Amino acid sequence: MQLNIDKTLTFTILALLILGMVFVYSSSYYKAMRQGEATTYYLLGHIKRIIIGIGFFFLGFFLPYEKTRKILLPTYFILFILLVLTILFGKFVYGAKRTIPFGSFGNYGVQVSEFVRVWIVLFMANFFASHPQVAYSSKRILIAIFFPLSLIILVALQPSISLAIISFFSLFVMLIYGNIKFKFLAPVILCGMVIFLLAFLVLPHVRERMVSFFTQPGYQVQQSLIAIGSGGLFGRGPGAGLQKFLFLPKIYNDFIFAHIAEEIGFIGSALLFIFYWELFFRGITIANLIEDEYPKLIVQGFNATIFIIFLIHVGVSLGLLPATGIPLPFISYGGWSLSANLFSAGMILQISKLR
Repeated sequence: MQLNIDKTLTFTILALLILGMVFVYSSSYYKAMRQGEATTYYLLGHIKRIIIGIGFFFLGFFLPYEKTRKILLPTYFILFILLVLTILFGKFVYGAKRTIPFGSFGNYGVQVSEFVRVWIVLFMANFFASHPQVAYSSKRILIAIFFPLSLIILVALQPSISLAIISFFSLFVMLIYGNIKFKFLAPVILCGMVIFLLAFLVLPHVRERMVSFFTQPGYQVQQSLIAIGSGGLFGRGPGAGLQKFLFLPKIYNDFIFAHIAEEIGFIGSALLFIFYWELFFRGITIANLIEDEYPKLIVQGFNATIFIIFLIHVGVSLGLLPATGIPLPFISYGGWSLSANLFSAGMILQISKLR
C-alpha cells in the first residue's frame, strides 16, 4: 500500500491556486482603484477566502471518508433546513437569496447551496456502495433519488439556477457511475427538464439569458468574446488586458477565463486546459486504482463535477452556453464554491493514499 498522497494532483491544485491569485489581481486592481480602495483590495479578499478554503481542504483530507457515511442523514436535514432558511431570510446577491448572513465572511454570508453537490456525491456513493445490485433490479433507487432532488429543488427556489444545474449534474454523474438502468435514469432527466422549464417560465432573468443566447449574445458574453479574440495567439501580455477596465463586469469571477485568454492568448489558455485535464486524468487514475466501491465513487463524483464546472465556465466565456455565473475552479475570485472544491480535492487526496 502506498501511503503518500498523489503528488501530481497536489502540485496541480497548488499551481491553479497560485495562477488564480495572479489573475485575480491583474483583473481586479483597476476596479479597486475606481472604488477608492488599494489595488490589492480584491486580491486580499481572495486570499482570505483561500485561507477559509484551505480549512475545508484539511477537513476533507483529515475527516476519514468512512465516517462520512454515518453523518449523511443528519447533514441532509441540516442542509434542508438551512436552504429553507436561505429562501425565507437569505440575503439577495445578484437577484437570488443565495446566502445566510453569519459572522464576518466578507459581505456574502454563508452560501449553503454550494455544498449540496458535495453531499449528493457522498450520499449517492454510499447508496451504490451499500446496494450494489439496486441499480439493476430495484426501484429503491427512485426513493434514494428523492433526497438529492429535494435539495436541488430548494436551490432552484432561491432561485440559483446555475447551482441547481451543477448539483443536478453531480447527481446525474453519480447515477451514470452507479450503472443504473435507463428506466430509472429517465425520471431524473424528466425532473431536471421540468425544473428548467419552470425556471424559464417563472424567472425573467433565466428567460432573458436563454433568449439572448439563441438570438444575440448578451453584453457580458460579447465583451468576453472580444477579450478572447483580442488575445490572439500569445495574448496582450500579463497585466496588459483591456477588458478589466470595467468593460466586462465580474471579469475576476464569472469571466476570468476570458481575462486569462486576453492576457496570455491561445497558448496560455491551452496550458491552462492541460492543467485541468491533468487534474481530471489524475482523478480517473486514482479511482481506477481503488478497489473499495465507496471511495472509488467519491473520487469519480468529485472529479467529474469539478471538470464539468470548468467546462461550463469556459463554454459560457466562449458563447457556447448561456451565461450562468459559474466561477472557474480554484482560479476565480474566491467564494464558497472555492471552499466546496477544496473540500472535494482534500478528500480525493485522502483517498489517493489507498492506492
